[in-house]
Amino acid sequence: MQQVWLDLADMTATAPLATLFCALAIAACLYTLLSVVSLRRFARRPAPVKPWKSPGVSVLKPLYGAEEGLYENLLSFCRQSYAGPVQILFGVHEADDPAAAVARRIVAMARAGKIEGAPAKLTVELVIDPARHGANGKVSNLINLSGRIEHELVVLADSDIMVVPTYLCRLAAALQRPGVGLVTCLYRGMPLAGLWAKIGAMGVDYGFLPNVVTGVALNMARPCVGATIALRRVTLEAIGGFSAIKDQLADDYALGEEVRKRGLNVVLADFVVGHAHSERDFAEVWRRDMRWARTIRALDPLGYLGLAVSFPVAWALLALLASGFAPAAMILMATALLCRMILQDEVDQRFPGFRHALWLGPVRDMFSFAIFVGSFIPGQVHWRGRDYALGEDGIMAPVGAEPSGEAEAEVA
Repeated sequence: MQQVWLDLADMTATAPLATLFCALAIAACLYTLLSVVSLRRFARRPAPVKPWKSPGVSVLKPLYGAEEGLYENLLSFCRQSYAGPVQILFGVHEADDPAAAVARRIVAMARAGKIEGAPAKLTVELVIDPARHGANGKVSNLINLSGRIEHELVVLADSDIMVVPTYLCRLAAALQRPGVGLVTCLYRGMPLAGLWAKIGAMGVDYGFLPNVVTGVALNMARPCVGATIALRRVTLEAIGGFSAIKDQLADDYALGEEVRKRGLNVVLADFVVGHAHSERDFAEVWRRDMRWARTIRALDPLGYLGLAVSFPVAWALLALLASGFAPAAMILMATALLCRMILQDEVDQRFPGFRHALWLGPVRDMFSFAIFVGSFIPGQVHWRGRDYALGEDGIMAPVGAEPSGEAEAEVA
C-alpha cells in the first residue's frame, strides 16, 4: 500500500493535470462513501405513527399527455387506505389531451364504485380549463384546479408518480407534527421500457436520491420535490396560492421556499414514491436530465458546482488517461468502481424499487458527468414539448408564442 501511495505521488508530481483528476477522484470516492453512510441513517429513521385524526384530503394531479403507465399511476392515488374523505382532481388544459381520456376512465370507475381498495369517501373529477396564468403550464393547471379544493389538506403529485396504499395516511401523520408546514417525498425510478428508461431511472436512484439525502445530512440541501408536496389549505392560501410560482420552472422548490418564509418547516417523508420512466432514446434522457441540471444550477450555482465530487468513475477515468495508465491510477480506477457499486447496492437494499445491473452503473456515471459538464454551456431547456429560456432565480420564458384558450372550464 505504501508503494501505491509513492507511485501516486510520483505520478502527480510529473503530470499536473493528472494531479487534479486524481484529487477529484479521491474526493469523489470519499463523498460516495459518505453518501452510503447518509443513506443508512436516513433509512433507519422511525416510521411515523398513524394520524391522530384523518382530515379530508384534496389531491391535485395536473396532467399533460398520456405517457406510458399513466393509468396505473393515477389509479394508485385512488387506492388509499385512508379513513377520511379524499377528493382527487385531474386537470388538463385541452379536452382532446390524451391524458383526459385516461382520467375520464378513472372518473367513471370511481362513480361506479369499481375501484378496488378505494377510500370509503372518494370523489374523482376531471377539470378541463384552458386558462393560462404564467409561463409554467403545470402551475397554470394547478391554479385552475385550486378553486375546486374542498378539504383541509392538499397534496400535489406529478403525473408520473406511483404510490402505495398507506401514502395519504403517512403524509397526514407527518403534517400533524408541530411546526411542519409542508411534507415532500424523495423517489426511486421505475423503468417501464428498455435500456434508455433504465438509464433515466438510474440517474434518479444513484444520483438524485443519494445526493439529496447527503445534502440534507450536511445541512446543505433544502429539498421540496414535485413527486409529492403535502400542505394545509390555509398554508397554501397564506402564501398567495399557486400564483406566487406561476413563472418558476422549479415550481416545487419555489413553493417550499414560500412556505419556509412563513416560519414553517419543510420536511422529508421517511418513505419514497415511484417515478415512472418511459424514455425510448438518448435524446429523451438527455433533454430531461439537462432540464433538471440547468434548473438546479440556476437556483443554487455554488451547491451545483459542489456536485463535481459525485462522479468518482469519471474523474478516475480522466486520471487514468492523463497519467498514461499509470499503475496507481489503475488502482484508483478500481477503487472508484468499487465505491460506485457499494453505493448502488446500498440504495437497492435500503429503498424498494428496481434493481439495476451493476455494470450499468459506470455507464450512467459517465452519462451524468456529460450532463454536468454540458449544463454549463448556455442553452434552453425542453419541457412538455416546448423550449424555454431559463433566467435568474429559475424564472422561465417560453420560446415562441404559446397558444391561449378562451373556452370556459369543464368538469367531468
